[in-house]
Parts: sequence; structure tokens; C-alpha cells
Amino acid sequence: MFHFLRSTSARLSLRFAALYAIITALVFGLTYHFADREISEWVLDQLADDAAGFGNLYESEGLDAVQAKLGGFDGFNFEDYRIYLLQDADGNVLVGNVNAIDRQGSSDYVPVNAIQADKPRYEDVTGYLLHSVQLGPNRLTLGTSTYFLEELREVLGRGFVAGFILLLLTGLLAGIIVGRKTERRLTQIATTLKSVALGQLDRRVPTTGSDGDDLARMADEINRTITQLQQMVESQKQISADIAHDLRTPMQRLKQRLDVLRNTPDLTSEIREDAEQAVEIADDLIETFHALLRIAQIEAGQRSGRFTATPLAPILARIEDAYGPVAEENGQTLRFDIEDQDAMVQGDQQLLTQMIANLVENALRHCPSDTRIEVTLSRVDDSALLQVSDNGPGIPAEERDKVFRRFFRLEKSRTTPGNGLGLSMVRAIAELHGAVLTLNDNHPGLCVLVSFPPVAREDY
Repeated sequence: MFHFLRSTSARLSLRFAALYAIITALVFGLTYHFADREISEWVLDQLADDAAGFGNLYESEGLDAVQAKLGGFDGFNFEDYRIYLLQDADGNVLVGNVNAIDRQGSSDYVPVNAIQADKPRYEDVTGYLLHSVQLGPNRLTLGTSTYFLEELREVLGRGFVAGFILLLLTGLLAGIIVGRKTERRLTQIATTLKSVALGQLDRRVPTTGSDGDDLARMADEINRTITQLQQMVESQKQISADIAHDLRTPMQRLKQRLDVLRNTPDLTSEIREDAEQAVEIADDLIETFHALLRIAQIEAGQRSGRFTATPLAPILARIEDAYGPVAEENGQTLRFDIEDQDAMVQGDQQLLTQMIANLVENALRHCPSDTRIEVTLSRVDDSALLQVSDNGPGIPAEERDKVFRRFFRLEKSRTTPGNGLGLSMVRAIAELHGAVLTLNDNHPGLCVLVSFPPVAREDY
């Protein structure tokens, strides 16, 4: 959740939600203001109409008729919302349900304490809206309590506040939903690109097929670009395989000719030595071609059809027997620790042997004497975990992704034997078996981890 809140989509969603809240508050505020003004003006208009009616009554029937009609009003009580006061020219009260109105200025509103009356005041009444009219020398003042107006304002205000909160929460929820959806789609794009960067060119950004927004168009463009990249890489791999296949036969014939030349009895020692070196070079080239062809076959998945449940412990035992003497001759320590004798993987025994042998041989070849090399086999959550570690010079972090490229060699390794295809083959075999291959710092040295997928019991 905190990661989402730090994302760009979340920040944009929250900003739009805040903007939406501000606009909603302004709309509700203006609506409340205009509604309150309209209601107040309507009340004042009603008072003006009533006053005009009394004016007409005065003109037609005289003051007594006005007093009679005013006398029909209920006695003064602040629970009643109407007040009236008819005064003569000297200010004497002719009729009214209040004694006096302390009206200052021309304001249409007076507070309740400006009204003088004999009866107690209703505690919820805070003021009155007034309208006065001249009836000859007399003055008639009509008033309406703001109690009901304030009640209406309170109801209207509560409704607006509740509506604002509801709309704000709805906006936030919608923003979070849209933001999380956008974040998931961006995460899918980032995950796909990361996988492609690691060489998994078969990965594609998931698409719904119906979205026409910017992210959908971006996903389509990314997928088209990955497809073109995959075609280019596969074309290069095919060219390498074709070259290796076409050159392997002439190189073998060249080696045979060099063998014949080397075994000619009347050669001088210098020529024989040159011939032996040429044979060694030819062997290295032929082995490189073989390695390229094997990598191409592995990457094509041609041998995955022969996968069976394969125990790793016997493979490690054979490799220990084969490379133990080599390590001893180099002054190195090679130790095998098989914690799980029953560790199984679904795979090809020959390819697995070659992968592990390449890892061990790589450590032996590039580490100096007195180096300790450890091969560990364990089980983590039903998955076999193979670890090959050493305390040698290691591989710089910025070079670890590059060592899996074909023919790539570190600068310090260029003087050692090899063709730069060992780790490329390791990665190809690991990917064929669905294993995760990682290179870590062993402080000092290198630690290679190969995590195989679990094997179902029914496959044993």
C-alpha cells in the first residue's frame, strides 16, 4: 500500500481527487449561498406582499379594518414565527403582539433581543426579518422569525456536507481504483521489460484486446518491438548455428590433414611442434563449433522431450570424482556437501551433468591456488537448490550479466584457456530446465545459485 502511495499514478489520483474536492466544495458553497439568498428574498417578498395587502385594505376600508385583521393573529409567542406592530405617528402602539422593535438603520434583519415583548421568548429564535409600510400617518411593521429559515439552512448545510463527504470519498475511491489499475498495468510492463532484459524474449505485456487508451497502445508497441527483437536474436542464433555447422566439417578435415602431417616420420622437430600446436588450435575450434551447436539445440528445446525425474546427488558424485584430482593438482580445495541426497529435478541427465561440470570447471580455471571451492545441494520449499561458491577473485557486479553472453570473457581471464561459451551453455541449460540462475558476491569470490522448479511426487 505504501509503495502504491509513492507511485506516480497514486500521486496523480490524489491530486485529481483533491482538485475534485476543491471544485465540489466551491460548487456546494456557491449553491448554499445562492439557495440561502433566494430563500431569504422569498421570505422578504412574502412580507412585502402581506404589507401591500394591508395597505390596500387601509385604502379601501380604513384603519379599523386593518386593526381587526391584525387582531385575528394569535397572541405573541416566540414559537410562532410572525410578529406585527402598528404604531401611530407619535409611536404609540395601536395593536401588536410585541411592544416595541428597536430597529437600527435600514436593515431587514434584527436580532431577537431588539424585540420587546411581555411573553417569554422562544429560545431557538435568534432574529427576525422585517418589512414596514406606511398606512397614512401610521406605520405597520411585519416580521417573520428566522427560526424556520435557520432550520432550513441547517438541513441544507448538513445535506451539502454529507453530499460533499460522499462525493469526496467516492472520488478518492475511484482515484485509488483507477490508480491501482494503472499501477498494475505499469508493473506488468516493467516486469516484462525486465524479463526481456534478462533474455526471456518470449515474454509479452498482457493486453485485454479491447482497451484503446495510451497504456494499451504502449503495450502493443512494446510487444511489437519485443517480437522484432526476438526475430533478430533468433536470426543471429541461427546464423551462428549455421556457421558452426558448415565450418565443423572442413575443420575436422583440416585436423585430419594436420594429424597426418604431424605423424610424418621425416619432419624436423620445429615443424612437428608447429603441427602439434596447429592440431591443438583445430581441436579448440572444433570444440567451439560443437559448443555453439549444442547451445543452439538447447535453446531450441530439442532435448526437453526426453526429460525425466533425475536425481542430482549421483551427478555431483561423478563430477567430484572427475574434478577432485584436478583441484588437488592446482593446489585448490574442492568440497561437495550434499545435504539432500534425494533432491530431484525434471530434466536431462547429460545436460545437467554438463551444466554442473561447466560451473565447477569455470571456478577451477579462473581461481588461483589455495582457493576453496564448495558445491552444495539442498532443498528449499520442495525445490532443489544447487550452489557453487568460491573465495577467488569473483566477478564485478557490473559484469555479471555480461558473462552469459557468447564469447564474452573478463579482461583478467583472456590469458586462460576457454572459448567464452561455458556460462552461455550453463544459462541455456538452466533456462531449458526452468531453473533460476543468479550470480552473487561471496565476500570474497563468486556464488552461483541454481534454483530448480519443484518436481511433483507422481513424476518420481
